[in-house]
Amino acid sequence: MTRIVLLGLSLMIIVLNFGCSSGNNDIEFGDLMEVNEKIQEHYFSDYCKDFENLDMDRHEIISSFVGDYGLATKLFSERNDAYEPHLKFENNQVDMTGIKDFLQKKIESHQVNDLERIVSERTLEVINRTDDLEKLFQSYSIKDAKTFIANKAKNYHFTTINESHHSGQNRAFTRDLLQPMWDNGYRYLALEAFSQRDSLMCDLKYPTFETGFYFRDSNLGNLVREALSIGYTLIQYDVSTNQNLNLDERENLRDISQANNIYRKTLKKDAIGKVLIHSGFDHQLEFSLSDDREAMGAALKRISGKEIFTINQNVMVENSKKENDYYKQAHISFKINEPSVFINEETQSCLVDPIKYLGGIDVQVYHPKTEYKNGRPNWMVGDKSNFYKLPDDIIKQYEGHLLTVRPKDEPVNSTPVDQFIINSQRQLILPKGNFTMNIIDCNKTLVAKIPIINN
Repeated sequence: MTRIVLLGLSLMIIVLNFGCSSGNNDIEFGDLMEVNEKIQEHYFSDYCKDFENLDMDRHEIISSFVGDYGLATKLFSERNDAYEPHLKFENNQVDMTGIKDFLQKKIESHQVNDLERIVSERTLEVINRTDDLEKLFQSYSIKDAKTFIANKAKNYHFTTINESHHSGQNRAFTRDLLQPMWDNGYRYLALEAFSQRDSLMCDLKYPTFETGFYFRDSNLGNLVREALSIGYTLIQYDVSTNQNLNLDERENLRDISQANNIYRKTLKKDAIGKVLIHSGFDHQLEFSLSDDREAMGAALKRISGKEIFTINQNVMVENSKKENDYYKQAHISFKINEPSVFINEETQSCLVDPIKYLGGIDVQVYHPKTEYKNGRPNWMVGDKSNFYKLPDDIIKQYEGHLLTVRPKDEPVNSTPVDQFIINSQRQLILPKGNFTMNIIDCNKTLVAKIPIINN
């Protein structure tokens, strides 16, 4: 049984006992202080206003900041088109034999580069796949994604993994990769989310709101905290581009500049330390997106002269309206309880879809569907943290307020290690340590401050 002690409410000491898998740890909640001062959680104020004057993209991001991950996923699914996992042709008037012969000749040709050959091989593989997805998955076996990725990454100097910007689940998985990647020689963590204004990563002791816009999310903050505790060197690599350029020109310049920054800050001055890159969406792709657009991954391969190991994790996820057909079938054919990949035992190739990623990535991670325990997503709980119940007095007095928890000695603009909107179901997720819990109302006012000791 875990004992939680709350001091100072209603002029008495309240002791609550409840079951918890963390053992006999004690959490002590200190004196409740009414403070009534303005702080920086503007995103909660936007959330309270029901997102007046916000576009849907920002709407879903702010939902994730305040821990409303179900709403964030719903909004993201409504905003994005479904991925098509099959080759489709109008009226089916296509000479498939001719296409197969053409691709086979490209594969055998000595005049095509390695990337063209890879794309041709993978396209031919998809064309030859059965449309019977149940039968397709019978030729693949399920593997634990973290173990598979860590073992494969040994053979590469650069590994890239992506995220959707609303997805705490994507960030939590990269956090869980940090230690096994470190054990295999990875020493640098390059994050697209780092702001250019905070370029002195070597001085970073903890993430703050100034570290980058997305550092309002506790999951991204905890990813960086874990990297710092392990010993990673943090790399800022994103750039701003000339707004007078058209979109393709801006993104092309941005991706090439990103690749140059990663190369210059890592391999150019350190040939030994390997690099884990956590990027947004499709910047990681290993092929050029068009004649006028080179993805960061493709540019990094060209500039560094190194092969890169590329992991996509933001497609094969739960989606309230438009789940990928392969993702649906994977959950029918297999019990997916942890992030997984599907490997063909004969060819050792990874099942990669939709077709837009052929040649662009090496591995596609299938995430389990989110299960909620104590009102919180199960993927938020890491090896070093556990659930703790809020005292009933706090729930009763502050239901509907935003709760944020930070290490004791950090300022109010540091990224919380946990945050959510208080209700009777939600419990804290915390590691051991001394913390400060702030309670904020919709007017951005800090209305209560409570010390916490988790032994």
